[in-house]
Amino acid sequence: MDNNVTDVEKTVSEGENTSPAPEKKSSANEKSTQELLAEILKYQKRSSRVTRVAAFAVIFIVAVFAATFILLIPKAVGFMDHARNSLTEVDKIIAETDTIVADLNSITEEVSGLVSQANVLIDNSNSMVEDNTEAVTETINKLNNMDFETLNKAIKDLSDVVEPMANFFNRFH
Repeated sequence: MDNNVTDVEKTVSEGENTSPAPEKKSSANEKSTQELLAEILKYQKRSSRVTRVAAFAVIFIVAVFAATFILLIPKAVGFMDHARNSLTEVDKIIAETDTIVADLNSITEEVSGLVSQANVLIDNSNSMVEDNTEAVTETINKLNNMDFETLNKAIKDLSDVVEPMANFFNRFH
């Protein structure tokens, strides 16, 4: 195509006519034909430049996209791997947390049972103290009412009677 364009350029610039020598009326036609050929040549040059620029722009855009994909895809894959690993760790932490919560629930139940048993023990202790308080109070009252002087005298009298008998039986032994 470039050869045809070059031939047309030569023809237009030299003013050659490829048709047989026409009459003067045809020179007006010839001029318009030459003008038309010159316009076509200009349009083809412009179109060729625009096509080249468009082709380079498409190649540049494709290269930019390719470079972007080449650079970003490994990073995106790495990011996805990191996210997957993080989610795996989060799942492990959640499982451990669930285990801890279950353990805390069982400990809470055990503590609740111990508190119930402690309440029963305290109630039993209170009733035992109340029951024994009456007996202790009664015993203290009886001890307070007791005449220790009479008791001491009775013990001395008993000792005076038992001592001679003990001496008597010790001689036979």
